[in-house]
Amino acid sequence: MEKSLYFVVSWADAKQYSDALKKLGIEHIIETPEEIPSLVPGELAFVFPSLPVRIYAKVRTLFSHNGKRY
Repeated sequence: MEKSLYFVVSWADAKQYSDALKKLGIEHIIETPEEIPSLVPGELAFVFPSLPVRIYAKVRTLFSHNGKRY
């Protein structure tokens, strides 16, 4: 997967986001502070490829903010 953008969440919230994305069928991977050094301990990043506008709108709504460029 070509990584395009990511959203940062806490470890505690990660399962609910993962379950929602699986239910929507949206491709993603989860990365840790070892893979993205700007993350702090206790954070995870949901990483996505370049998304069509309609899918990005769903993801943005789920996370309640814009993603960061990878």
